[in-house]
Amino acid sequence: MFDINSKVSKSQVDKAGQALRNNINNNEALDTLAIWRNKHVYPLDLAFKMLKRYTDKVGNHAIFGQRLKRVNSIVSKLERMPKANLSRMQDIGGCRVILSDYDKLRKLYICLKKSKSIEENHKDYITYPKSDGYRGIHLIYKCNSKNLEFNGLKIELQIRTKLQHAWATAVEIIDSFENEQLKLGKGSKDWTRFFYLLADEFAKLENLPVHDNNLTNITRSKEIIALWKSLDAYVKLGKYATAIKIISDKKYKNSKANFFILELNTKEHIIKVTPYNNADEANNKYIYLEKQHINENFMNIVMVNKSSIKKLHQSYPNYFADSSLFLEALQKVLLNIQKLIKLDYS
Repeated sequence: MFDINSKVSKSQVDKAGQALRNNINNNEALDTLAIWRNKHVYPLDLAFKMLKRYTDKVGNHAIFGQRLKRVNSIVSKLERMPKANLSRMQDIGGCRVILSDYDKLRKLYICLKKSKSIEENHKDYITYPKSDGYRGIHLIYKCNSKNLEFNGLKIELQIRTKLQHAWATAVEIIDSFENEQLKLGKGSKDWTRFFYLLADEFAKLENLPVHDNNLTNITRSKEIIALWKSLDAYVKLGKYATAIKIISDKKYKNSKANFFILELNTKEHIIKVTPYNNADEANNKYIYLEKQHINENFMNIVMVNKSSIKKLHQSYPNYFADSSLFLEALQKVLLNIQKLIKLDYS
């Protein structure tokens, strides 16, 4: 097995990135990527601690997550951005915080922008949502370390409300179980439109502005009902969670570990949760599993940091096919629509 702590230059990393654009099965390039990704464990920990410190100032009961980006996601991004260098990718490591409401989110955003560790090129996808309806705020943390190995490495920070997170989670669940690519902008027309319309409806529930004013409320409502029925969306999203079987080491169920590897098999409806206390051991296993399943679309593998199994379900509900919050919000939207157009959608 290769040494996950080997040193690699940025030119080697960029060469590996180009090789993976041409062939995702390039074993040498995958090893270089794994070494480079492993370098982000330390700055990821620093970014997480900073994010938690700022979040604690604006309110408690927030939900946190931190992960190292999957090989398939990295290569997909390289393919979408053919001129981008792997060594300059800013979201190899990522932290996320989910807050109860928009007021707390905005306060956190204001605090984070004042930090010297935060780059100026942050993206407010709440004021200016993505074309698919996605909402949230993304910022970039830059590691300032005396150790040149870590100095300058960047980590992406994502902040969302619970409702925005529920929407994004449902998108990822449909991607996994319906073999869609909505998150990459390549999903089917009906699912894409369904989530796009619901993004504005969810914004209404949070008293946030609607960004698509081309449709009347009645026209929008009738289209949502038609898509909801034709896609059988409520039933599909509800059944995935009940079908998932969770496999984990019993002795770790009530304890904490430094790292977890989640293996979601959508073909067999199984998620395997494996805890690790050692970063190198976890990273070696992570790349081993990714290589083993790299051409299998039904396998979704990710390594996440410092949590408990109980909190994993809250931070990464998509891996547990848990769309309960999304379905609750969808029910509210449907009830509002029923009042608006007095349509029986039962």
